[in-house]
Amino acid sequence: MTTYTVTSPDPEYSGESCGVVFTDGTGSVSTDTKAGRQAVEYFRRRGYGLTPVPGADEAPESSGPDAGTEAFDPAAHDAAEVVDYLNGLDLDNEDDDAEYGRVMDAERAGKARKTVLALDEKG
Repeated sequence: MTTYTVTSPDPEYSGESCGVVFTDGTGSVSTDTKAGRQAVEYFRRRGYGLTPVPGADEAPESSGPDAGTEAFDPAAHDAAEVVDYLNGLDLDNEDDDAEYGRVMDAERAGKARKTVLALDEKG
């Protein structure tokens, strides 16, 4: 997995965002957990700087569907995998809710599978 130095668009920001503690606009996040990977994606979408920390992580990268820090692409997965991914998001969490919307928008614009789109009809 990868550890990143995260630079806030506000260089004076000190506080917590997505579980990452910032001091004077700088924080650190690792992609070794789902929460860390989601935080990296949140920061990318919001224009934060992400700089890999060389040598910070010794473990090899996973090769599973959620490996690395690439955004989940519903077109690269079958409908059951997309449904599982979406059902695993906590819609009471602002970041997960945004991710849910992003994936559903991508599904509508792409394959538009009924089994995936039906999730929006339930809620």
